[in-house]
Amino acid sequence: MPNSKPSDEIRLLVIDDDLVQRKIISKLGAQAGFAVTEASTFEEAEKTLRDQKFDSITLDLSLGSKSGALLLRTIVDSGNCVPVIVISGAEEHVTRTTVTIAQSLNLNAEFLPKPLNLAELRNVLARKRGSAVAARGNAELNIALGGSAPAHAGAR
Repeated sequence: MPNSKPSDEIRLLVIDDDLVQRKIISKLGAQAGFAVTEASTFEEAEKTLRDQKFDSITLDLSLGSKSGALLLRTIVDSGNCVPVIVISGAEEHVTRTTVTIAQSLNLNAEFLPKPLNLAELRNVLARKRGSAVAARGNAELNIALGGSAPAHAGAR
């Protein structure tokens, strides 16, 4: 959407310390219609989450010496209560525990293992974008009917 205002864009944050993985996920996100922002370190992701709002987030669990799971609280505290796609090569019990923690924080979370199944990731990203568009439409309708918008009208 070249003529869109930034606030009209459906935004995806890709958090992964592996350059190749980050670029693949970002490219698929852009193809799905997201405006993509990338973060390659825990600290960069934390700052980005505090400074910007997103409609969906992909999260690698291995971010150097820190676990991406530690960013779940930051996601919530920063008002980015949006769907999280946990993408990791970690053992299944670690990723399932992370998804459970995310869900306990009222985050809509799902898990995709590495190596990535690109077709599956495309489908998940398309679904998340569709949900974000619907959520924004619902928020706009609520405002038009005299209600108030949620603090962040992204997908849940």
